[in-house]
Amino acid sequence: MYREQSISPSVLCSASVRNSCDCCEEYNTDIMLSDLADYHTATRDPIGTGWANAGVSNNINRGFITHLSASKGMCDLPSIEDTLRTTTPAVVVRDPQLQKRGRHARAQLRSIPFFDELGINTVVHADVYDNDFKLIDYTHYRSEDVSEIVDDVEFPLVQITTQEGIEEYGEEELVRALLQHATKERKRYILVTDTTSPRLPTYIRKPGRSVVDDYDVAVKDYETLSARYLEDHVDSTLPASQTRNLHYHRASEYHKQRDAPAGTLEGIYDYTRAPSQSPIWEPLYYFIEHDLENVLDEYSERISDALRSWTERGETRKVANQMLDALRICEFEKEQLREYQQTDPNLR
Repeated sequence: MYREQSISPSVLCSASVRNSCDCCEEYNTDIMLSDLADYHTATRDPIGTGWANAGVSNNINRGFITHLSASKGMCDLPSIEDTLRTTTPAVVVRDPQLQKRGRHARAQLRSIPFFDELGINTVVHADVYDNDFKLIDYTHYRSEDVSEIVDDVEFPLVQITTQEGIEEYGEEELVRALLQHATKERKRYILVTDTTSPRLPTYIRKPGRSVVDDYDVAVKDYETLSARYLEDHVDSTLPASQTRNLHYHRASEYHKQRDAPAGTLEGIYDYTRAPSQSPIWEPLYYFIEHDLENVLDEYSERISDALRSWTERGETRKVANQMLDALRICEFEKEQLREYQQTDPNLR
């Protein structure tokens, strides 16, 4: 049955984590491994059994950090309990973007950067959403592969699905298994879906009842959560009405602080002017590492389609063309891309 537990706000940093709160000073972009370890420790999930990823991707060797604000100290970022305003392990998060179908369907994965920054980097979703592309680095499980190995899946985790996916595409058993495991073991499970009352018709037969009635879950709305988080913890030039993808807002924030284009996605993804440590370089490495050069004839269209899964509105083709231009300049070679990335923007 639905039960909401409110908690008072708190900060992450404490004397037990660091000897002094120097993390609250201007965040140094030349981040050290010790800083990452401290932040990793500070954001340990009290519900799950593992360490949270804390939103910092494994990008140190590339010279940039994904998602972490450059203007805010690490101890300014709230815990996931403070952000969700609940300590209940299982949370249903309604994302209206998942309600859209057909040619209007896009940005189904927009919530992943948000939960990644909160320390949840394991995501379960159907292949249909990602187009073999990741805007950020995260651990992806295909929905069809998880049902039989729920006890072995790393928690905390996020699952992205819809009521249609539950009823028509075989995800009902998976949702039920993950809910049971999360509530029994007190492990963090976020079910991002298109409704506040997802139904399991095979197991919950009474009309009008849903998982909210039969399981101990909290219910949240992604647009409310993201709006509050952007207002309180992100200094982005992008309007929330344009996108609620935190990755784009962190990139905008980073560019704004360095007098780089920050007000539109097209401007942010202008690689000739992007700061060397901007998060926007990460997708280019993904394309190179997955050897997608072989589909060069349809590259722009493929990148554009892939970006649609992360972007609510706007012309993704323009951003795709800018990515493709940067890849061509570097001849799809990682070392050349790294050199290009580290070149002064005034000399690119």
